[in-house]
Amino acid sequence: MLTTQQVAHFDTFGFLFLPQLFSADEIAEIRRTADALWREERGGGPDEGAYQHVAPFLESSLELSSLVEDDRIYLTVERLLGAGFVWGGSEGNKGSFNETQSHGWHCDRPGEEEPDYVRIKIMLYLTPTTKDTGALRVMPGSHRPPLYHQLQQLNHIQSKPHEMPFGVAGPELPSCALEVEPGDAVFFNHYLYHAVFGKQPDRRYIALKFAAMPTSDRHFEALRKHGAFSFHRSFTARERPRIRQMIEQLPAEDWA
Repeated sequence: MLTTQQVAHFDTFGFLFLPQLFSADEIAEIRRTADALWREERGGGPDEGAYQHVAPFLESSLELSSLVEDDRIYLTVERLLGAGFVWGGSEGNKGSFNETQSHGWHCDRPGEEEPDYVRIKIMLYLTPTTKDTGALRVMPGSHRPPLYHQLQQLNHIQSKPHEMPFGVAGPELPSCALEVEPGDAVFFNHYLYHAVFGKQPDRRYIALKFAAMPTSDRHFEALRKHGAFSFHRSFTARERPRIRQMIEQLPAEDWA
């Protein structure tokens, strides 16, 4: 269970780092199952270090989908988002999607007018990362205006490392590098500005996404815009109370 100080840290800085949330044995099993899904996605061929992005990811696996219900995930999200939060989908990512081995500064929900509608992304790491080898870097507090708006120009230069709107290269901008070991988890607000530099071919993580209870049409539209309802049918069919609670508020006609 999170402390009051941890909740304050998330609200103020936009992220929370929880070391060794899962044990080495648990991570080994999670990675085995995740590797099987990536292998299936590439048609059973060998792993040659190519980039893979699979979404939805854990919904199709009974073993991995249990992470959603796990107290360490579910109760933490409930503490941060409050009761009635909804499922936002998952991703499974390995490698780097570009030759620069980086993902420039950006927020996951650029240009939206309701940064007070809180959505959370959880990064569950299966490989170690350091500051210069693919660690997630965050700009604390950038999920809130006015800094959120002042940084929006960064969203347009993610693939243009030569552009420096603040006079320094991306890796030199003020930030905090969250170096991790397998089993560590990072919870961060979708509006928080973040980046990665020096990705490695073996870099692997699973991302789980959640959102606070939607209370307006704009909230539902924001969720729909980013594919929050595109989860696997088998995920919706299971009679598991925590999962049902997270999806029953979402329009069934939008389910994939």
